[in-house]
Amino acid sequence: MAAAAHTHGAVDRHRAHGSVTYLQGVGRLRADWAHPIRAALTGLSVDIRSVAYADLLSTRGTIYARRERVESEPVSADARLAYVARQRRLSELVDAVGESSRWPWLSSLPHPALITDRLPLRHMVRSPLFGLDDLGRYLDDDARRAAVLARVRTVVHAAPRPRIILAHSLGSLVAWDLIADPEIDIDLLITMGSPLALPLGEGFDTSAGGADFPYDRVGAWLNVVHLLDPVTAGRGLADRYPQSCDVFLTPSSGLASTVGGWARLATVAVRAATAHLDSTYLASHTIAVALRDAMMLAPARRAEAP
Repeated sequence: MAAAAHTHGAVDRHRAHGSVTYLQGVGRLRADWAHPIRAALTGLSVDIRSVAYADLLSTRGTIYARRERVESEPVSADARLAYVARQRRLSELVDAVGESSRWPWLSSLPHPALITDRLPLRHMVRSPLFGLDDLGRYLDDDARRAAVLARVRTVVHAAPRPRIILAHSLGSLVAWDLIADPEIDIDLLITMGSPLALPLGEGFDTSAGGADFPYDRVGAWLNVVHLLDPVTAGRGLADRYPQSCDVFLTPSSGLASTVGGWARLATVAVRAATAHLDSTYLASHTIAVALRDAMMLAPARRAEAP
């Protein structure tokens, strides 16, 4: 199946220093989605592109596709130890940036996670009423899901190294499925606003979060979550997926200390209302630093491979 990819900027991928493949969430792709990525990688020749798959998740037409499930080879103890070391370094990088923050939640208010735990999420993520029916079709229609993965796989497999996947919301589910493919090897996975910790139903396999995780084919995994994101309810992934490193954003993350008074309050209010949007996540300084760091670190990772 032909890959529908949109490249940002005129970069010859044969001469590119590396690549960032963006997997979007539900809805249309914003025209300026790549601007913060390009700014973070200033001075580097990086192939930056998104993969369009909304057409495959619409109700129009019939999709004929099938996923080929290939068993991965067992991962060695050395590969796991090397992954743990890379994640430890990533965690130190996150701490050095200093953007991640956990608010002490007011004891008089119910935590958002407690509220979402009581909601019929399996039905909500499949309802057009909430604008999430594309997500429901990805979860439940195996042919459409296979077609999406085939398209994304084609783009990612051809992307130059170092190879980064940046995935927002629904895109993080696509990325999760993708890394189960034994032919996919990436240097950094960044998930944003990911619903991976939600009870999505029996149709979504999260077994790779355990012993089957591809420690030898994923360089590192950064998960970014906004504390007021209604999709994640401020819940990270590390408790369920210890292979990930959580970064927690607040409405005041990255806001200059010189901004005060009503201007600060207004900015915080807007950021709270747009907590799940990819523009909110892509503005994260931690993501910018991680992207640039991965471009420099990845050659060393490939050198350590057997």
